[in-house]
Amino acid sequence: MYQNRDYLFRDPDYSADPAKRISYVDTLDIFVEGAELYGEIYVPGEIYERPLPTVLLVHGFPGIVSSDDLAQALCRAGFLVMRMNHRGAWNSEGSYAISGCVTDAITLAKYAASEGAERYGADPERIFFCGHSMGGNTVLQATRALSWIRGTIMMAPYDLAYAFTKHEEQSLRDMIASSDGRLLRLNTEEEQNRVFQDAEAHWETFHFTQAVQDMKDRNLLMIGGILDQVAPVQEMIEPLWTELEKLGTAANHRKVYLPGDHGFQSCRIALIETITDWLLELI
Repeated sequence: MYQNRDYLFRDPDYSADPAKRISYVDTLDIFVEGAELYGEIYVPGEIYERPLPTVLLVHGFPGIVSSDDLAQALCRAGFLVMRMNHRGAWNSEGSYAISGCVTDAITLAKYAASEGAERYGADPERIFFCGHSMGGNTVLQATRALSWIRGTIMMAPYDLAYAFTKHEEQSLRDMIASSDGRLLRLNTEEEQNRVFQDAEAHWETFHFTQAVQDMKDRNLLMIGGILDQVAPVQEMIEPLWTELEKLGTAANHRKVYLPGDHGFQSCRIALIETITDWLLELI
């Protein structure tokens, strides 16, 4: 069986061939610069032919919106999904840093293309990134570093340049020092300053419009919420989209705005369908 959109919201039927292994969830456990990074691997059942198109799911700051519903739906539809917790986030070891998240994502992609192919049937030629909020920045920068990524999905992406060009630095500091930051074990002023200084050192390089040439011929889906006040689409998506449109491309570039807020809580079904339909066009 090939990937099947019909199973996004209903269970596949394994009874017709009970000898085939059903879908399961395994522990993601990889090392990044000496720190152990954890997460989950959602493995489709053996009714789906191997190798499997693979989606690497990346959370934002701090990762409350984990998008497990998206992971489960894609797995039912026949996609291998790896969802990681960044270093310093939740149960993973190490220290959190925005630039470090990019390194985490690059390491995960290389793992998926090697050991992930051997153990779980990942297809090295069909690996996709999907990131939410600050994770949108993460997957954009990681894609720029990896020419073989098949496509990139940015959900309500957050561009660090917004804080530094719109005089919103204090808002960024406040976010890092808030309960969200403490969820990432950023409990001391020194730890919080370290993360802010990392953002300050990288925002120009990470500015979304700096990625225009790198993403010109790369498959890219950007999804925004028209009610999003954390990552407003006019600031976070439109500048990059406008520059990409000027260049033209044969790649699959798409921009979709949904009637939701930063977490797309009012339109999760539409979000999942939008992502799956785009992925199916590329596999």
